[in-house]
Amino acid sequence: MSTNTLGYYDPLFYAQEGLIILEKALGRSARVHRGYDRETQQKGSSTAISRPSTFTAQDAPSTDQNLDTGMVQIPLNYWKEVKFSLTDKELSLSRENFIADHIAPAIYALSDDIDQKLALLANDIPWYYDIASTTEYKDLTRAKKVLRDNKVPFNDGKLVYCCGSDLEAGFLELFANAAFAGSSSQAVQLAGSMGIRSGVELFANNNVNSHVKGTCSTGTLAVNGAFAKGVSIINLDAATVTGTLVAGDSFAIAGDSQRYAVTGTFTAAANAFAAVSITPPLAQAVADNAVVTVRLDNHVQNLVYHKNAFALAMAPLSEAGNDLGAKIATVVDEKSGLVMRCRIFYTGDSSKVSVAVDVLYGIKTLDPNLACVCAG
Repeated sequence: MSTNTLGYYDPLFYAQEGLIILEKALGRSARVHRGYDRETQQKGSSTAISRPSTFTAQDAPSTDQNLDTGMVQIPLNYWKEVKFSLTDKELSLSRENFIADHIAPAIYALSDDIDQKLALLANDIPWYYDIASTTEYKDLTRAKKVLRDNKVPFNDGKLVYCCGSDLEAGFLELFANAAFAGSSSQAVQLAGSMGIRSGVELFANNNVNSHVKGTCSTGTLAVNGAFAKGVSIINLDAATVTGTLVAGDSFAIAGDSQRYAVTGTFTAAANAFAAVSITPPLAQAVADNAVVTVRLDNHVQNLVYHKNAFALAMAPLSEAGNDLGAKIATVVDEKSGLVMRCRIFYTGDSSKVSVAVDVLYGIKTLDPNLACVCAG
């Protein structure tokens, strides 16, 4: 066997190359807060990652502000793998061809899976702006205004706008107009990049979801019972109500400037929705019978947000079994927070050489007030 064949390769090399490919392939994942665990974990465990802290300026001398909220627990619910067997021909591929033909597509599949899971977090966002049927520049500026009104940080270069295919097409057509964009329109036409506009990075994403509203028969409900500030489960009712509330439906409570999103599926019984989970927790105490106005509509979940609205956490998987019929390597990139494992092993009863790349990760909405659904 020549020195160019797979049998001489170290899985560490493929894991390292795979991590580079993963970082380049990331869509939403590259545009959220990221952290990792240094210790080996397994699916179902949780990891604590550093959470961006917020502070309040106080009159001096002041007391220390609590940093307990500087860490957040994220369940590692997703263990995803791509595994494939190699033919004799593929075993003779050069490193470069093997990476291009097999490792890269495997990594893209893992990246897409992470992206799909992050897209689900749009259901946690209670804020919205209804974009125009024909794309206008205010579809950016007015959505950004929602973030401004919520006191989202604007000067740290972390504002992004995730666009589905319709909105991307609309923005590209708008920005490519020389009368609108001047000389920059040529760059839009050539590269197809929406770039940074009004301080917001615009990027297209294949995994922008569409929200399908619940079947709740009325958009006007009431709080059933009194609930304290900080509560995240409440009861709702109406004189007559049937149907469901689902994750992504949002509502406002009279007298409360905070909006809330439903985080599960709840079915009305006896004209009431019992134990409805919401995000964020109640910003203030609410009284019994406070009027609740529910937004019930179907829409595309384009999203403008600050990177600290969401988090991706990863952790290394075990290398147990290394050199016991398998070669295993795990790599961690401390700068990006990305972690990946690669295994190469021989299956004796089938005479196959197999390669597997896998990741262990979890996702979480850190602050729903740092994002706005741009409903299309």
